[in-house]
Amino acid sequence: MKTVLVIAYGGGHMACLLPVIEQLRSSRDVRVEVVALTTAAALCAQRGIPYRGFQDFQEVCDARAEAHGRRLAALNPPHPQVNSAESIAYLGASYRDLEDAHGAVGAAQLFAREGRQAFLPVASLARILASIRPDALLVTSAPRAEWAAVIAARAASIPAVVVVDLFGLSEQERLVDPAYGDVICVLTEAVRERILAGGRPATQVCVTGNPVFDGLAEPGLRVRGRGLRQQRGWDAARVITWASQPEPSAPQLPRRIEASLIAALAAHPDWHLVIRPHPSDVYALPPASAQLTLSTRADDLHTLLAASDAVVTMTSTVGLEAALLGVPLVTWDASENTPYCPYASMGLARGVTDFAALAPALVEALAGRGPRAELPPVGAATRLISARVREILQLARATNA
Repeated sequence: MKTVLVIAYGGGHMACLLPVIEQLRSSRDVRVEVVALTTAAALCAQRGIPYRGFQDFQEVCDARAEAHGRRLAALNPPHPQVNSAESIAYLGASYRDLEDAHGAVGAAQLFAREGRQAFLPVASLARILASIRPDALLVTSAPRAEWAAVIAARAASIPAVVVVDLFGLSEQERLVDPAYGDVICVLTEAVRERILAGGRPATQVCVTGNPVFDGLAEPGLRVRGRGLRQQRGWDAARVITWASQPEPSAPQLPRRIEASLIAALAAHPDWHLVIRPHPSDVYALPPASAQLTLSTRADDLHTLLAASDAVVTMTSTVGLEAALLGVPLVTWDASENTPYCPYASMGLARGVTDFAALAPALVEALAGRGPRAELPPVGAATRLISARVREILQLARATNA
């Protein structure tokens, strides 16, 4: 039986890999080992997937690592979803590796300047790989420990599949390096072409999509979307969903975009605006209006998107979900995060940078005029990534024969 080691952080990283883990675990010929980094542990626990953390490897947790970990954990209390022992182990081992690589003074300077972004715990991940002895590695393109795992796997001749959950712009430099993993799975053909243009061999990069979005292919989703329109009395309306998100450098920007959208309703009596606040957004309820609905967390997001005629956002992944469903997208392209999530420049949205341009952009979008970049069909990402993992397992088997 072949062993696949999955290593991932929380948030969108482990969420992207969970469906693949479950599919591989359902096979009789593959054993899956999971190392859940920081908040990924809670995601695995919720799905009933066995996992380990840094604290579970004695090879990683020596006395020097523990001392560093206790010092750093005292200065940086762990996330509520990360227990203190794991936080100490992760911080301490990562800092010890940083110190071994750069010396005591260099490590202190790097950590003071970059914080956890300075971590690249290759030595610790090499110890974990040596303990588990997997036949293949599966990670996302996240930095720090996931990147370190790919480096350690290369040194140990363990093939690696790297999944790029979104557009891969911040990690472009390592994605184009042929030594960074053996197979790179990307979201769209545009992402693949950008990586190939950087010099990566075409045989190493494949378009799979992201398993997180496979649920958009659920057969009943469109039916539920039509049902929501009927239930809310939106059948005759053009439903526009505004997916807000915080903008740390300009806290009032989401409210200004929202105010522009509300102001446009007067000139478009057939429009109905649905405001979908981000969970971290500091939100004040707008004035009551027959053309305005506030969507709460109780509303299923995918059903709302299926009921929408257009979506407006800055850089939220809600915009990508809308595009994957074929819902016209308008984006505010003057966000601090636009360079990392450039929907418009990738042909997925009509982008604006002026408040007065929002309503005209929506008119164009609702009329079906606007960019329509080619996107992979949703629903197959889990199967496609699982197939890539099995391919490199076969390659490993043939190489070791």
